[in-house]
Amino acid sequence: MNKKDYWIKDISLIAQGKIAVEQALNDMPGLIQLWKKYAKKKPLQGLRITGCVLVTYETAAFIVLLKKLGADLRWCSDNRFASLDDACAYIASLNIPIFARNRMTQKEYFWSFEQAIQFRDKQRKFIGPNFVIDDGCDITRFLHKKYPKLYNNILATNEQTTCGVTFCYDLQKRGILRTIVLNINESVTKTKFDNIYGSRESLIEGLQNAINFQLGGKNVIIFGFGEVGKGCAKVMNGVGAHVKIIEIDPVMAMQALMEGFDVISKKDAIKIGDIFITATGCNKTIDKVEMTNIKNGAILANMGHGNMEINTQWLYNNTKLKKIKINNYLDSFTFPNGKKLYLLVEGYLLNLRSGQGHPPRVMSITFTNHVLGILEILKHSKKYKKGQIYRLPRTVDEEVAKLNFPELHGKLTYLTKEQADYLGVSINGPFKRDDYRY
Repeated sequence: MNKKDYWIKDISLIAQGKIAVEQALNDMPGLIQLWKKYAKKKPLQGLRITGCVLVTYETAAFIVLLKKLGADLRWCSDNRFASLDDACAYIASLNIPIFARNRMTQKEYFWSFEQAIQFRDKQRKFIGPNFVIDDGCDITRFLHKKYPKLYNNILATNEQTTCGVTFCYDLQKRGILRTIVLNINESVTKTKFDNIYGSRESLIEGLQNAINFQLGGKNVIIFGFGEVGKGCAKVMNGVGAHVKIIEIDPVMAMQALMEGFDVISKKDAIKIGDIFITATGCNKTIDKVEMTNIKNGAILANMGHGNMEINTQWLYNNTKLKKIKINNYLDSFTFPNGKKLYLLVEGYLLNLRSGQGHPPRVMSITFTNHVLGILEILKHSKKYKKGQIYRLPRTVDEEVAKLNFPELHGKLTYLTKEQADYLGVSINGPFKRDDYRY
């Protein structure tokens, strides 16, 4: 499985991927504006970027943009099931080394990490990347464990997910974080739009593709009322489901109550729930105790991270359960007492395995954050120290919003100098403090 004979020979797949990527780009105004603004300047010239983000059509458009801005790229996926083959084939046809495909084996998955860092100089000496774009801290943990010395030459790492940022903070807490981490995930324009609005739209596609099931009138249990949980709860409520929230955090539980959702205990939830959706980022959110006592016919799905939120290992290794694969996205498990339990996409991310993930506009916002984050590091590198984690400045958030919603041009109200002085802000922004959370 190498670049020369991986995807590039399949002409029909390349053409299909090119069309799909161009279609996605139609609703990715942030990337288009960055292309127009920076393509001739090549501000990323000299960067050797290792990317570890699953390859959708939107990701492919992002990869092409990075190359147009001058970067040298090698790419792999953080998810061995969710990359799109035609998108990968199209990227390979542009002579961008890409090591991802749908349904990779575990061996191929880790092999791809090795390939994605194999930058070499003109004498073919291994030099590795000098910038990393990560999703879930996957390749960051890999590099810390196996190639820690590479961080002597890595400028920074962009991390785009809640779970990934959590892992980075763990590395920092243990005193072993070797890189500057730009916390892309907690940019307001990322966490609100990607995590809330992206999940809100992509959850429905994933559910309907995996199982034809009436949602209206059903009891839907959402584990976690963070940004992803909020998006899931809102769309389920919108189609007429009775949404109930399980939370550990009293502040988030309060938010759920104020939004009109019931907060419920696990013990009570398993008696009444028809659909259970995890969105916590934690392991064994639904464990063997819940699955043993859950009501007959319950459906389990994950919108959080990996496949560890539901204890799928217990399900698949339990010889007392009868497993039937109903389709590519749906497995049923029958208990000795006759009770049935349904698991969607083997406990992996529902919207990615049985859907196409977040819509283009949402991903345009996230990827615009990435590009502006890289430019921020290149322009102001002395502000940032290795071993520290940083959110992007508020000015970047505001720029991301303007780039991705050009329809706002001419519609925003402008402050007078008197008003700006009164508020203590600049007429041109930023309009909120860096710690303001919207």
